[in-house]
Amino acid sequence: MVLCDRNYIICGAENVPYETFFPHLGWALQKPAQHWQAFCQATRTLIAKTGIAPAQIEGIAIAQTATTIIFTDAQGEPLTDCVMWMDGRAEQQAQRINLMLGEQRFSGKNVIAKLLWFMENEPELIQNAAYMLDLSAYLFHRMTGEWAYEFTGARATNLVDIPSRTWDAVMFELIHFPRRLVPERIAGSSEKIGVLTAAAAQALGLAEGTPVFGGCSDHATAQLGTGCIRPGDAHIYIGTSAWLAVSTAANDPHAGRMPSPVPGIHYHFYDTDSGGACLDQLIQIYYAKELAEGKNAFAIMNAEVQQLQTQADDEELLFLPFLAGASAPISNVSVRASLLNITRSTERCHIARAVLEGICFNLHWMRDIHAEKNGWDLNFLRGIGGGMSSPVLVQMLADVLETPITPLDNPRFAGNFGLAACIDAGLRGCDDFAILDDVVRLGKTHYPDSTAAKRYHKLYHLYRQAYRALEPIYQQLNTG
Repeated sequence: MVLCDRNYIICGAENVPYETFFPHLGWALQKPAQHWQAFCQATRTLIAKTGIAPAQIEGIAIAQTATTIIFTDAQGEPLTDCVMWMDGRAEQQAQRINLMLGEQRFSGKNVIAKLLWFMENEPELIQNAAYMLDLSAYLFHRMTGEWAYEFTGARATNLVDIPSRTWDAVMFELIHFPRRLVPERIAGSSEKIGVLTAAAAQALGLAEGTPVFGGCSDHATAQLGTGCIRPGDAHIYIGTSAWLAVSTAANDPHAGRMPSPVPGIHYHFYDTDSGGACLDQLIQIYYAKELAEGKNAFAIMNAEVQQLQTQADDEELLFLPFLAGASAPISNVSVRASLLNITRSTERCHIARAVLEGICFNLHWMRDIHAEKNGWDLNFLRGIGGGMSSPVLVQMLADVLETPITPLDNPRFAGNFGLAACIDAGLRGCDDFAILDDVVRLGKTHYPDSTAAKRYHKLYHLYRQAYRALEPIYQQLNTG
């Protein structure tokens, strides 16, 4: 959570974690009550730390990881846990929907497939529920009492007609999902959802009547926060997940399938479920001692890889970064992470380098898929997310992609600037996001090193071969 002033200067930031549960193979759940508790705790702490008077807050906007599902009763009380984007339980349902459509459109992680799973496995829930919400819609109701989806979040249900920005009756009929379970209203990113109720204001430590705006899903917010507001603008995110997003005009012959909060702009979007999560796993396993001693294990890891890059070395490891399955560049809920070619001389720095390279190779694969259909003629390529705070990883990414990349000056908070722009546009009553040209602050540009790129050419092709070879083994290991 971040507090920004009118000049998009960060006045304070606060983070309150909550748990993700994995009760069955392929499932991923969070507790809606924990979301609300974390939201309240972070807001109260932020207000206390900054000394800002609650009445000074001009607006609130939230971002969520899209493709979440929460069934509630008529009062908005959850009847289920929050089903997360990484939950891939519904592969069988996805394939049946694809058969009906005559094309491979959905995977077991898509909302429409998981809704069919609930209809088949928990029919009483469908009968008794009053609403099916995503996380933003759930929080909107907790804050304002209003029932609404935000458009970029609603799109992720696969039940929306994008051109008209309305619910798509054809998709509801396709899976026979009850239309009554979704709120009729689909709001824009800068549209006012409502205002804080007295109860919500008291829980959050804010002023009753504070306006709440739509905000965006996480990657739509990142489009704004990176200043990707025109065709040809592109960014890469490496946080828990990793993605590549490239903006297009909405009327482009090969327009992106994702609608931007910016009118007239769409974007191509390719995401993998594990990016920075692989770095977290690496550090927890191989740098546990440093963590226990309170040291900056992330910095130590980066220093070791940077040192290794300056040495002649025969160790060639491959890492496939699919900790939680994959959405892009391939869609496969059964794949998992793998580390290949360990020898007796392998040290943790070699493993760390392989993990960083695996993240980069996967983004390279996304780039290739995009370039085959759309070319690779960009205005710029910017970088955000915690992974972009590693100069070693950013340089490696530039070398692997053979493309200059510029992380933002503060890559962790790009999404917050995007949300601030939603509030700003909402208060001004317009959808003009050109102010972001003056708001986005850039860091150092990393240019590709042709010498390093030569080595990565070979490893990248081996990386793709390794995936193809292991795919049937993953299928046997990770499907019921």
